Amino acid sequence: MKIGIYIIIATKNQGKRIEGVLRSILFKIMYGKEEIIKKVILTDLDSKDDTLKHLKNFKKENDYVEVSKWRECKEIIDMIDDT
Repeated sequence: MKIGIYIIIATKNQGKRIEGVLRSILFKIMYGKEEIIKKVILTDLDSKDDTLKHLKNFKKENDYVEVSKWRECKEIIDMIDDT
């Protein structure tokens, strides 16, 4: 992964509202900064509802999004090249 700004959004049991919240937040964050922000990482904190399914659906629509389980987040962060 390239050096840049990476945003991690962690969520738990928010299946009913997560897609709308993500669209709103990410529009405000990303608009006009697409070249600066390298990746948005959405991570699920072991939800008991369908949050992870909604995160994966959101990823299908947005190529700058990565979806992971919370435990995988550190591995993703460690892949960022610091050169």
